Amino acid sequence: MGVAVQEKSFRFVRKVGGISEYTLKKNGLQILHKRESAAPVVAVCVTFHVGSRNEAKGHTGSTHILEHLLFKDSKNFNRANGNAITDYLEWFGAYLNATTWLDRTNYFELLPREHFEKALALEADRMRDSLFSDADLQSEMPVVRNEYERTRNNPFELLDEEVMAKAFIKHPYHIPTIGTKEDIEGSDEKKLREFYDTFYWPNNATLSVFGDVAWKEVAAAVVKYFGAIPRAPRAIPRMSVVEPVQKETQNITLTKPLGISIAMVGYKIPSATHRDYPALLMLGTILGGGFSSRLQKALVDRGLAAEISVSVPALHDPGLMVITAHIAEGATPKKVLETLEREIQAFKKEGPTKEELARAKERLLSQFAFERDGVFSEIRAVSESIAAGDWALGFKLESAITKMTLAPLKSVAKKYLNSSQKTVGTLTP
Repeated sequence: MGVAVQEKSFRFVRKVGGISEYTLKKNGLQILHKRESAAPVVAVCVTFHVGSRNEAKGHTGSTHILEHLLFKDSKNFNRANGNAITDYLEWFGAYLNATTWLDRTNYFELLPREHFEKALALEADRMRDSLFSDADLQSEMPVVRNEYERTRNNPFELLDEEVMAKAFIKHPYHIPTIGTKEDIEGSDEKKLREFYDTFYWPNNATLSVFGDVAWKEVAAAVVKYFGAIPRAPRAIPRMSVVEPVQKETQNITLTKPLGISIAMVGYKIPSATHRDYPALLMLGTILGGGFSSRLQKALVDRGLAAEISVSVPALHDPGLMVITAHIAEGATPKKVLETLEREIQAFKKEGPTKEELARAKERLLSQFAFERDGVFSEIRAVSESIAAGDWALGFKLESAITKMTLAPLKSVAKKYLNSSQKTVGTLTP
């Protein structure tokens, strides 16, 4: 494929952190490419810009069920002609899988560089030519139901789902990614085909190819396999639900015979692309990142909690910073929540120390480096940034964290860690 043909077929958009972004002009497919020759392998990932946040009532769980069904037959990769999706790439030494989340679904492979085109051929085929049927759906339903039931028996996941459901009234984040039991069991080929035909198009996807392969080779393969796929015939529906402003603390208490007590506090925070998100990410690290964090010292070291964690998810829309404490034997959720509240108020009043700032920076910057340790790790990390709304988000966060000072941390604590934006959940045996 000559340079002139490449220029005709693609529009170069930008380059950040060694990753180049292009658009396939014919159908709007976004392509990310990074040349990395440390090992003779290539990682491929197709990120569809559809997750559980895009599911309407009656369709919850569709993205996850389709994740399963897109490993069934497609037009050119099927059991009848001897190259089933689940076997084909493994014959060439590949690892492949897929995951579903709130803001995206991704399908990915890691394989020897000489076979990278085979991954593109497969992904292009199932993008629009999946042959899933009601029979395939029924064969997968026991697996899907088992995954659903596992969440019913996992104390953390159960409480997390209930806290999200309490915190979000209208936004689809209040429905778990796996969907409701009623919608899962009410799924059929017609309903899933409608969802597939709405969202699974090149102009609603990003193809990432990282590894020991030049752009010239990638460009030729993209045109060969994806070039004939048309854009969606209609505009891709955009989720436009805006969550009402929360005005008071929400509480939920679960009593389950699961043999464990958990306290969970969620605070409303903005999306990952918001200007305050880097400071919130660092705030979460100071509060609960590692053995030297504030909540570790206040709760675990004092015997109130067996374990503490703070999650600051990078989401497309406003979400929750979630603080979770597994209650230690002999302690109570009430005591843990009171201690947690005192620590939050103290932070809002005093702010972090220089030492806490330095430790948090070191921890987060190490985490960013770890996420880029190898093309497979990096392509997965970039897929999460794509889901949040900007594939270069990780690089922007790294820059913001490096420059972070004390003042913004105290400011975001005062702005977001308030009772009016708080949801408190407890689970007791």
